[in-house]
Amino acid sequence: MTIDEAINLNKPVIIKAYSVSESTEHYIKLVLTKILQKHNCEVLLIPLYTAVKELVVNAVKANQKFIYFEGKKSYESVFFNSEKALQLFRLEMTRSDAKYLDTLARKHNLHAMTTITVIDKKLCIDVENPTPMNETERDAVKKKLNIARQCEDITDYFIQAQEDDYKEGAGLGLVLITMMLKGMGLNQSNFIIDSDHEKTIASIIVPLTEATLQAYQKRIIDSTTNVA
Repeated sequence: MTIDEAINLNKPVIIKAYSVSESTEHYIKLVLTKILQKHNCEVLLIPLYTAVKELVVNAVKANQKFIYFEGKKSYESVFFNSEKALQLFRLEMTRSDAKYLDTLARKHNLHAMTTITVIDKKLCIDVENPTPMNETERDAVKKKLNIARQCEDITDYFIQAQEDDYKEGAGLGLVLITMMLKGMGLNQSNFIIDSDHEKTIASIIVPLTEATLQAYQKRIIDSTTNVA
């Protein structure tokens, strides 16, 4: 079944990613573009594409970290307790070793799976990876999202997050996604991150309605006015 056929029949479109390549970015944007055009919501493409790409990046990095620290036991004991280990991981990600981790991810079938579909005029996006979060990560994500949901913009977040002890994790990407969804008039029920012992799933639900479009267009106008 082609992408066009799946979209016309409201069937889920699935995109697997072992790394965030140009091909991955292309297909995410292509699917979102076709769905939004079908529902006359093209103006939402940029924030939604940005949000999905950020979630895929986070999922791929989580898989790479899991591989880098050689499995669950090492991942929990070393990754979350050693700042030097984190620094080493970030350093390696700027080198050719990132390609090696991509190869290992393919070998072990550790991928980020993005599912995009429309149900009852709602765009439903799930980004899943087979790497569970441990308690420390769950607390970090929960804290960042709770602070972000109380803020009106990213500057407000920085003011309120000065006492945030969690320096690692999805970080500002999740905050920006929250802000973009708030700009569409949506709330915390439209962006959920959940993790069990086997996987982590980030879900975004966006009503493709006139109310969403009006809220987003109003936010754009208000932002432009404030800048001027």
